[in-house]
Amino acid sequence: MRGSRVWRALLLAAGAWVAGERLDGQIAGREAQAKIVELSVVALDAKGQPVGDLKADEVQIADAGKPQKVAVFRHSDAQLQQALPLAAGEFSNRGAANVPHATLILFDLLNESFDARGTAMNYLQQGLRSLESSDNLYFYVLTVDTRLYPVIGLPGSENPAPSLGGAPWTKDAKAIVEGAMAKVYGLRSVNMDIDTRVRATYRALESVANLLAGIPGRKNIVWITHGIPIELGPAITGGLPVDYTPMLRRMSDVLSRVNVAIYPVMQVPPGMAMQGPDAQYSGLGSEDTLQSFADLTGGPAKSTNAIGTVIRQALNDVRTSYQIGYYPPVEAWDGKFHKLRVTCTRKGVHLQARTGYYAVPGDATDEQDSLNAALGPAFDASEIGIRGSKAPKSASSLRFTLHINAADVRIAQQGDRYTGHLGLQVAAYSADGSAERAPVNPMDLNWTADELAKARRDGIEWVQDLNLGDKVQRVRFLVFDRESHAIGTLTVPVK
Repeated sequence: MRGSRVWRALLLAAGAWVAGERLDGQIAGREAQAKIVELSVVALDAKGQPVGDLKADEVQIADAGKPQKVAVFRHSDAQLQQALPLAAGEFSNRGAANVPHATLILFDLLNESFDARGTAMNYLQQGLRSLESSDNLYFYVLTVDTRLYPVIGLPGSENPAPSLGGAPWTKDAKAIVEGAMAKVYGLRSVNMDIDTRVRATYRALESVANLLAGIPGRKNIVWITHGIPIELGPAITGGLPVDYTPMLRRMSDVLSRVNVAIYPVMQVPPGMAMQGPDAQYSGLGSEDTLQSFADLTGGPAKSTNAIGTVIRQALNDVRTSYQIGYYPPVEAWDGKFHKLRVTCTRKGVHLQARTGYYAVPGDATDEQDSLNAALGPAFDASEIGIRGSKAPKSASSLRFTLHINAADVRIAQQGDRYTGHLGLQVAAYSADGSAERAPVNPMDLNWTADELAKARRDGIEWVQDLNLGDKVQRVRFLVFDRESHAIGTLTVPVK
């Protein structure tokens, strides 16, 4: 849609960088054609409490038994995200609507044993009522007709969560859960076969990942489910077997790319998923599928059916986390499964991270994937702080002046120069919510020490003169740090 009327009339300024320079898209100092492996890591002490002062040199990574050098190390902590000071007429992506972190409960009616629903609902109510706080805790249901229903939703959803600081919504868990079930409870269509159900589940998981993508740091999904098969045998298909392993690999990559971990909760005791009448219902390996999701996304090492315990662990783990990346050699991208071992040299500290990945050759960057995911949510991504303002430029255009928080951008020292590399994109939204976007432009920073100090004080300036036409309601500015893979967006109303 880049060739639409909106963007044919869009005047993109060459850009005004503070103390920086454009390098015609060349990214100096980056590892040419290197493909990164990124890990969302939770550090826990001997009592299971988060460790917030981990250092890069305390982390050891072995990929298929080979030690790796940590190239990206970023600490994500909601308490570190301070709202930027605003002047009159300015906008910021770190205001009251900001979502600093998220734990999302996904109650899976589509894939559960009918007999387990009542028990699971009771355990869910008990677990929710026991929580002291419900801040940044969200509750969705995957319905029998494959819809995602937001019971306590993210900002911009049908039923957004109440404002922070009030009484926890979890104290009304019984009424909330029973009210939601009254709206969506039902039997799955007898015409829906297992293969259709599995594929619908993967689509729903991807939709949840996109909802969470713009939230900084680690996000956890507590998936309460009976499970989905990892394969279907001939007895079920009536023909050739079906292997869902490729879909599981792809979905695990999608979740890991946006720092989402799966915390599975089996609605039947572990080891029982393939016994009794539910064996044909589930297919083969439902329990294995859930454990694989946890292993490949950095969820808990052992699955359980204790709903309250898992919710508490997920809420605890999301409080502080680390984004860690390394660059395997090109020849290591061999299409095989690579076992990962991530350890800490500090005594008494345990690191929770995904235990492996599939080294599939491909594009060296996930920049556009990350930017695509940041276009959808109603709220702004805030890993990178942005403030901005607008003013008339002419009778038909607006000038947008933005300042990117330099403290949130990875800056490398090379001799007496300081370099960083950003990807910038602009998207325009019409009244119906559709988005038209311009191509990604590079902003390559090359500063002296004095210029770095000025950027940290005033922000990295980005100026765009836009002629948007009558249909555009709001504009979203997207910033992607090509070194740390952090992202920030700022949405500014036009009318």
